[in-house]
Amino acid sequence: EDELVEVVPRFHFEEVNMAGGTYGPFVPMVPTKVPLWFALQLVERQLGSVTPPGWLAEDKVNALWEREDQSKDVQLLQEVPFHYQEIATLILRHCPDSFAGREGNVRVKLKDIEDLREIKLQTSLRELSEDHPIINISNIAAMELNKIRPFLVSALHQFRELKKGENQAWQASSGLGGGPDQGVSQGADGL
Repeated sequence: EDELVEVVPRFHFEEVNMAGGTYGPFVPMVPTKVPLWFALQLVERQLGSVTPPGWLAEDKVNALWEREDQSKDVQLLQEVPFHYQEIATLILRHCPDSFAGREGNVRVKLKDIEDLREIKLQTSLRELSEDHPIINISNIAAMELNKIRPFLVSALHQFRELKKGENQAWQASSGLGGGPDQGVSQGADGL
């Protein structure tokens, strides 16, 4: 909610000093940037309206969906603001008038984007294996990261256990006290 958004105030007020910075001055019908939480408070009190961020405009959301759809074969996530889902949800819920009657279209297309991105992440996770223990999470958003976090933690734990078992098996078969790297250095010291 600290994301800066443009608000068009319906009141006159000087600059406001807050912990996150100085915002204003507030002049009726003159846009100014404020944190999202503050903009939502102004909207709730009918003291202003929010101009959605450029990336949340209907044409930009449609273009993002096209890029996501075109890249679904390579499982590459398109660049989005890290908190795009949270910001979009708050603005769509509290400021639907800011979309000139098109908020339904934006909401549906954002859901389609979320679904495409989730499918890409699930496919990438299914392709994770011991031979290929890499997943590309470039451009992942906060909510998406939170959804896959339990799986990633579990998978990393399993990989660590497999590696530990592999090292123990190697030690037992070689008769050396250390792992593969230590065995090589011990052998070199004996020369």
